[in-house]
Amino acid sequence: MPIHNALMATRTRTQPVETLLNRELSHLEFHARVLELATDETLPLLERVKFCAIFSSNLDEFFMIRVSGIKEQVE
Repeated sequence: MPIHNALMATRTRTQPVETLLNRELSHLEFHARVLELATDETLPLLERVKFCAIFSSNLDEFFMIRVSGIKEQVE
């Protein structure tokens, strides 16, 4: 089962909007912390590049999975 279908199967349509928004905001806060590490000049350059890659991958997944799931619920 693709990850998107697995996540949608575990999500119920009866969850309060506040719960969904808090979870999504929590993910965005995590992404911001990863990006902050990527800009930390005290870390070696290679480590900062790794954090950039993690941030990019996480944000891509966030929009493919989370935002599309919220959009489907709105429709």
